Amino acid sequence: MIKTAQATTAKDVRERVLAAALGRFAQYGYNKTTMAEIAKDCDMSAANLYRFFEDKQAIGAALAHQTLAEKERRLRDVIVQPGLSATQRVEAFVRALFRNMYEQFNDKPRIGELVEMISRERLDIIGQHKEVTRSLLATILAQGNASGEFDVDDPSASAETVLVATTVFCVPYFLHWYSKEKFEQLFKQMMELIVRGLEKR
Repeated sequence: MIKTAQATTAKDVRERVLAAALGRFAQYGYNKTTMAEIAKDCDMSAANLYRFFEDKQAIGAALAHQTLAEKERRLRDVIVQPGLSATQRVEAFVRALFRNMYEQFNDKPRIGELVEMISRERLDIIGQHKEVTRSLLATILAQGNASGEFDVDDPSASAETVLVATTVFCVPYFLHWYSKEKFEQLFKQMMELIVRGLEKR
C-alpha cells in the first residue's frame, strides 16, 4: 500500500515537472530554461528535482515521449475509424499528422528549440516514432490493397515514401512558411497526387 502511494506521488511530481518545463520551454525556449527555474515553478528545490530527472535533456526526452505517444494514439484512431474508404483513411491519417503538429507548435514558436534538441541528441526517440508512424500507415495501405482500392507492391516502402512526401505537413520547421489556408490548399493538391499513385488502375 505504501509503495503504491509513493509511486503515485512520484508520478504526480513527474507530471507536474513536465507541465512546468513545457510552459518554460514554450515561453522562454529550451536553451534559456534552467533546472533551477523549473524546480522553482514546481515549488521544489533543484536538488529534489534531480531525484526525478537527471538533467534538462531527460525532461525534454520525457516530454517528447509524452507528446509523440499522444500523436500515435490519434493516428491509431484513424485506422479503426468506421465507414472510411482506404483513400479517405490515408487523407485522414496525413491530416491528423498536420493537425497534431499545428496544434502543438503554431502558437509556441520557441518550442522549436526542444524539437531541435531531440532531433539532434535523441535520434532513438525520433526513430522509434517514425517506425510506429510508418507501420500504421503501411497498415492502411495494406487494407487498401485488400479492399481492391489500392495497388501497392510494398505497403511498408510506400508508407515511408508518403511520409517523406508529406514532411512539410508534419515538421514544425515549416509551420511559418505558409498560412493555414495555404497549407490546406497544398494538402489537398498533395493528397490528390498521392492517392492517384496508390489507386488500382
